[in-house]
Amino acid sequence: MNASNAGHERKPGWVYIIITMILAVMLTVIPVAESVKYYWPDWITLVVFYWVLVLPAHLGVMFGWINGLIEDIISFSLLGQHALGKALTGTVAAMGANKFRLFNFLQKMFLVFFLQSISIAISAWTNHLAFNAPVLLQMWKPALTTALMWPLVSFLIDQFDPRYNS
Repeated sequence: MNASNAGHERKPGWVYIIITMILAVMLTVIPVAESVKYYWPDWITLVVFYWVLVLPAHLGVMFGWINGLIEDIISFSLLGQHALGKALTGTVAAMGANKFRLFNFLQKMFLVFFLQSISIAISAWTNHLAFNAPVLLQMWKPALTTALMWPLVSFLIDQFDPRYNS
């Protein structure tokens, strides 16, 4: 089963989940050119969304929150800023997992875009409140690229899942 198919929920392979989260964190902190910076997808959101869709009984709001705190720490942002957005992603994905599994990839891409847009709004709001930082149009570009990367990330995690390739 993959995140795009309905069926029985599989048991978590914690090592594989941790490996995919480490890869997402590495892709998040990798230095990118200034011209690419505002187009860089939110890899952690993609992986959190994937795993919560696949394992909603085991992962959810806390999984999102913990990974968001990790992102807060590695990005030196306000503690809880990314955690709130990732917790929201985990909550929505867990609550609607049975419905979302039946969505086609375009519907899931729109859902990822919507969740990422809310996460960006939360970050922009907290930055504005804490630092009086302006809300710039370019801040919203990663919502689109994150949504566009959903099919690839979902496919790659499925392809390398050791439970299906044994």
